[in-house]
Amino acid sequence: MPELIHTGSLIVDDVQDRSDTRRGGIALHHLYGDPLAINAGNVCYFIGELFTHTPQLPENIRLKVYELFFEMMRAAHAGQAMDISGLHSLMPDAVSTGCSSSLEKRIYTIHRLKTAAPACTLAKMGGLIGNGKHEEIEALGYFFEAIGIAYQIMDDVLNLQGFDGNLKDKGEDITAGKITMPVAKAMGLLPLDKREHVWRTIQAMPTEKITIESVIVLLQNCGAIEACRLEADELLEAAWKRVDEVLPDSFYKIRLRAFSWFVLQKG
Repeated sequence: MPELIHTGSLIVDDVQDRSDTRRGGIALHHLYGDPLAINAGNVCYFIGELFTHTPQLPENIRLKVYELFFEMMRAAHAGQAMDISGLHSLMPDAVSTGCSSSLEKRIYTIHRLKTAAPACTLAKMGGLIGNGKHEEIEALGYFFEAIGIAYQIMDDVLNLQGFDGNLKDKGEDITAGKITMPVAKAMGLLPLDKREHVWRTIQAMPTEKITIESVIVLLQNCGAIEACRLEADELLEAAWKRVDEVLPDSFYKIRLRAFSWFVLQKG
C-alpha cells in the first residue's frame, strides 16, 4: 500500500509540475500522455485496499485503517494544492525584510501535509495491524512524520546538488520557479542585493545551466543548504528519542534507525 500510494502520487505530481524525468527515466506522462498518466496515478491510490482482504483484518482494525486512509488522502491533497499554488506571494516581503519565518512555516506545512502525513498514517496503520500499544503507535507515527519532513527538506537540497544516477535534473526546482526550503533560509542569510538576485532569477524560470548554477552557489555559500541538512538531522534525532523510549530493542528497531539515516543520505 505505501509503495502504490507513493508511486501514484509521483505520477500525478510529475504531470502537475511538468517534470521531464523520474527515477532516472522519462516521466510517465511523456511516454503515455497526461490522461493515461493521471488515471494510472489515481488507480494506485485504491489498489492497496485489496491487501486488507488477505489475510482478512478484524473489522474494528479494518474500519480504523479506512478512516486513517481517507484522513491521509485529504491531508496529502491539501498539501499538494498548497504546493501547486506556490509561495510567490510571500517572497516580496521576505526579500525586502530578510525575515524568512513565514515562508519557512508555509513550506513546513506543505511538507507535513503532502509527505509527512502519509508517512505518519501508514506507520500508524502498521502499528494497528501489529497490535501495538497506543504509545508505541503514536511514537511510530511521530517518527515517520519527522522522516517525511526531513525527506522533503533533503529532496530540496539534493535538487540543487544533484542526485546519484541523475534521477532528476539538477536545479529543476529553480527552472520550475519553485520556492524551496534552501531558498527560504537564504532570505534570512543573504544581503538585500543577493536576495533580490535570487528572487529575480527564480521568477525568470531559467533553463541556462550557468544561471541556475549562480543561484546554487549563492545558496551554498551563505549556509542555507547546510542549515537545511542540520534541521533535517535535528528533526529525526528528536523523533527517534520517543521511539527509543517506548519500543524494546530488536532487529527491526535497528532497521528503523538505519532507515532514518538513509533518508538523510538518500542522494
